[in-house]
Amino acid sequence: MTWVDAADASLPDGTVVAVEAGGTLVALAKAAGAWYAVEAWCPHAECPLSDGWVEDAAIRCACHGSLFDLVTGDPLEGPAEEPVHVFPTRAMDGRVEIELA
Repeated sequence: MTWVDAADASLPDGTVVAVEAGGTLVALAKAAGAWYAVEAWCPHAECPLSDGWVEDAAIRCACHGSLFDLVTGDPLEGPAEEPVHVFPTRAMDGRVEIELA
């Protein structure tokens, strides 16, 4: 496993951005002061989750409204039925890092 630099950790709560970390595209979200990283694409229709928004500790897909838990990746509301992959994150020296396999 490798920790890869992803973003500035001072971005505000509610932020969702697309980042490329070590050749992997992910949606990086900040909710209640914590950072979360999930796979970039909604499994329902391949829409970019980085176009969505944060709701509590979940991310809402902008295309069809699927809601995913940012901790587990599980779908909380459809139409998506499959979970998204989640990546561990940490804040180090003012930056957000994502752990990749």
